[in-house]
Amino acid sequence: MNKIGLIICHSSLKDNDVGPFAENVLQRLTGNTLFEIPAERLVTVKTLKDSYQTKLAKSINGSKLDIMYKNEAKSALIANLDDLALDISVQAKGDREKLATTGFVLVKEPEKGKEPPKPTNFKVEYGVNDGELIFSVQANKDARMYIFYFTPAPAASMDATTWQSVASTARKQQISGFKRGVEYACRCAYMSADRKPIFSDVLMVIAR
Repeated sequence: MNKIGLIICHSSLKDNDVGPFAENVLQRLTGNTLFEIPAERLVTVKTLKDSYQTKLAKSINGSKLDIMYKNEAKSALIANLDDLALDISVQAKGDREKLATTGFVLVKEPEKGKEPPKPTNFKVEYGVNDGELIFSVQANKDARMYIFYFTPAPAASMDATTWQSVASTARKQQISGFKRGVEYACRCAYMSADRKPIFSDVLMVIAR
């Protein structure tokens, strides 16, 4: 598993903060020789940023349709930033000095040797669309990452490390691709500073 050193979920950014954040990332990554980033990828970020800022301005005192267009543009820009942050994290291989040059926010390192407790308040809820499930767990300051595991039931093995998984720096993650009517075993884990997963109990859910 690659070490993720950056925040890779930016959905919590407020409307007025998204544009400046993206602009700072663009400025820090343009000409940054520490990472292999195709120029067209940064052009895409700039195009999405400009589009979002235009729609944001129109949404102020605008119609419901203007607000919808603004939200769609924001989602597109944030999804692109999330992907870029993840790619950069993989390239950096945990080098925090390199990551500090990107304009993205570094993951806070937990106290060395402090192990998080067993995850609490683990939930799996239905998403808006068919085949989507939303995994969430109580945030914990000592967790380096949150890992969400799932497998069709009955599980071939109760060793969750053999299941499909999604890693996130956020305590909540939407995952798609579940088959309607299939029952899934779901579990999450806090990743400790020494990369040891601390598992929750297993939840069962039938996808729809």
